Amino acid sequence: MLPLPSFDLHQPVSLSQATALLSDLESPRIISGGTDLLPSMKYGLFNPPHLVSTRRIESFNAISGTKESLSIGAGASLSSVAAHPWVVRHYPTLAAACSTVATPTIQGMGTLGGNVMLDTRCLWYNQSTFWRSALGGCLKCDGEICHVAPKGQGCYAVHSADTVVVLLLLNAEIELASVHGTRRIPLDSLYTDDGIHWALLETGELLTRIVLPPPPRARLAYRKLRARGSIDYPLLLTAARMDLDENQQPTGGRVVLSALGPRPIEVSNISEAIAESKHEEAAELAWSQAFPMPTHQWSTPWRKKMVRVEVGRALAELS
Repeated sequence: MLPLPSFDLHQPVSLSQATALLSDLESPRIISGGTDLLPSMKYGLFNPPHLVSTRRIESFNAISGTKESLSIGAGASLSSVAAHPWVVRHYPTLAAACSTVATPTIQGMGTLGGNVMLDTRCLWYNQSTFWRSALGGCLKCDGEICHVAPKGQGCYAVHSADTVVVLLLLNAEIELASVHGTRRIPLDSLYTDDGIHWALLETGELLTRIVLPPPPRARLAYRKLRARGSIDYPLLLTAARMDLDENQQPTGGRVVLSALGPRPIEVSNISEAIAESKHEEAAELAWSQAFPMPTHQWSTPWRKKMVRVEVGRALAELS
């Protein structure tokens, strides 16, 4: 069993205390459920001297819905989001996505905010210090070469957060806070194409809540491709949306893919094909825009082929 490095744990009881700690401490990291951060620390990916917990900040656990919006605190557990009556009734696809993360035990500890802020992953990165040192590290940690693309200039670690593909189709926004105040941005503006610096956060900033607009007049489908039916991170994430008119007839739609690169991919020029129920054409469009890299043990060509399959299946669920 790999040991945890030593650190100081800080447990503020208010947002102002938390932001002050993030501003004053040296190299702090936020911890809530810890289901991703603590294993990464055991692997030597991070060695922060200070962890700032949000567990005692009451607002971070709150979930409240109105006709205008749904507000989910960043510290709300995945299981509480999946079981919340407002989510189940008005955003059932989000509940389904929360329920595919790892195992029920992890869902009870892991948080929606933690999933939104999940670090990018890679076969060459998410390994023990001993394993990585045999290769001289990787570009994302302790090295100078990306083993996924040795001749490239960047890091291609992949975005693998189950819930984000659904949140993007729901036009989610996130609230960020620091000692300088709060700001609210569209979720799709958070992520970058850089596997190392994958989130556009300012220094000392933390995610406080996720905000969803009223449920759209649409049908949504979510699919997770993985080696086993639980535990595993995704090989491919697919979310599809079919917009409807007052007579429940298709008017367009969207498809978002993830686990293929450092950020989720929204398939372009696909709305008309969805509106006309041309599922094969829509699946082909998605396939042509998906370029998975060898970041997993599983075959990269197979993962690309499965884009066509999974998009087709997701759209069939909407019909």
